[in-house]
Amino acid sequence: MVQSAATLLPQTIGPLKAWKFNPTDEDQRELHQYSPNQEVTIAELAQIGVLYWNIDVSDEKYEDKVETICAERQYKNRDVINIRRETLPNYDQKIKTFFEEHIHEDEEIRFILEGSGFFDVRNRNDEWIRVAATASDMIILPAGMYHRFTLDTNNHIKAMRLFKEDPQWTPLNRDNPTTDSNKFRLEYLKNVHGATVLPQITGPLLAWRFNETNEDQRELHQFTPNQPVSIPELAKLGVLYWNIDVQNEKFMDTVETICSERKYKNRDVINIRKETLPNYDEKIKTFFEEHIHEDEEIRFILDGSGYFDIRDKNDSWIRVAAKASDMIILPAGMYHRFTLDTSNYIKAMRLFKEDPQWTPLNRADVATQSNTFRVSYVKEFHGVSPLKRNSEEAGDVEPLGKAVKVGDADQVAEAAV
Repeated sequence: MVQSAATLLPQTIGPLKAWKFNPTDEDQRELHQYSPNQEVTIAELAQIGVLYWNIDVSDEKYEDKVETICAERQYKNRDVINIRRETLPNYDQKIKTFFEEHIHEDEEIRFILEGSGFFDVRNRNDEWIRVAATASDMIILPAGMYHRFTLDTNNHIKAMRLFKEDPQWTPLNRDNPTTDSNKFRLEYLKNVHGATVLPQITGPLLAWRFNETNEDQRELHQFTPNQPVSIPELAKLGVLYWNIDVQNEKFMDTVETICSERKYKNRDVINIRKETLPNYDEKIKTFFEEHIHEDEEIRFILDGSGYFDIRDKNDSWIRVAAKASDMIILPAGMYHRFTLDTSNYIKAMRLFKEDPQWTPLNRADVATQSNTFRVSYVKEFHGVSPLKRNSEEAGDVEPLGKAVKVGDADQVAEAAV
């Protein structure tokens, strides 16, 4: 649980600077700012659990203020580290190891005495925020938060590290598949992100860059070599994902947990197969029209398989392979489309809050680009206004009008997966 700040010293004061990280090929020690810079406020950092104080190290009584915080937050031990290029063997290699994304099972508390560096932290959309730490800054990162650190181009930092008892500072790297289910990570997600106790970014979901060939839409459409897209990359576009083993007799308990957390009150099940759906080949072409919805699209695959294609920030297609045990949520306003694969069969549970707003708004309709939900999606996940883009965007078609009975092939034909 994120703790409150010390009574005598408010968090949200001081000159701390932070901004959205621009992932260019520059050296990790450069600023990595967009043009214009996309600043992040101290208040916004506080919303994701980052605490901050500015304690002037030129004030001869600065240690009294440090002691106040230590007493309130029960920090009993400390040490001082001093890193500079001239004295650290294999400096360039070492700072690359600091820069690997990880969590800790304890708070990370750093009070900068001299020099400077950057803490990168993940926001709720899984984007990097770069926090510039300089002399007089005290920064606390909560247990379970994904982050990394690098010195800047000054190549020097001297910092006091504070901790309660024996610090749990072993880095748990993100590329380890067990880290997302670590209990401190789950607690962080629940307390700070408001996320379900189930981590989104787990499981065997596969996605890749879509190769625009003349092949049937049901084929893989992969480049050679394949260009995979990771689950964290999908999360940056607003896609949520869980893997819920349908072979586990209690799998519905997990579904109910998500429904309760995300306020999904209704559901139905659709069953589409070539043998039972009249005009199958024609119908799946209608599912494949690009569109948006004014509500989330939530699909839990019970059997069979298919593909969701979604647009990235560059308006390129990403193909997401959905199979049994995958739960996928596409945000309102995201351009997408759906097709079955060559197995020609899928059975899926559809979840929704009240009466679903599933009327497809096709990209071919010029009004779709200025739709309120489209504009909100682009602003939140792309960081720009869709009305300023050079190319117009559009959404994939799942003609979902109303709930249908399980197995009713004629009605299912009117309701895309």
